[in-house]
Amino acid sequence: MQTVTIELTNNNSLKALQELEHKHLIRIVKEPDLNSYALPGEPISKEDFKKWVEYAEESPTVSITEAKQRWANQKKKLQKLIR
Repeated sequence: MQTVTIELTNNNSLKALQELEHKHLIRIVKEPDLNSYALPGEPISKEDFKKWVEYAEESPTVSITEAKQRWANQKKKLQKLIR
């Protein structure tokens, strides 16, 4: 399972995601973990930033080639659902 956090820009995007959830392709998490520093909000402290960097460095990684391939596969699946 992979988790992706997105910001919806309008109601049409929410409807599209709800259709994917209805087809059991994704699951919309009602109460996400908002500890992501990629989202807008209050600035974090230097200590929290250091902890976040340590966490990121310890997390599993994939090569850029594998990441691009995974995205290409997901993109194809999503495009088929939209059409």
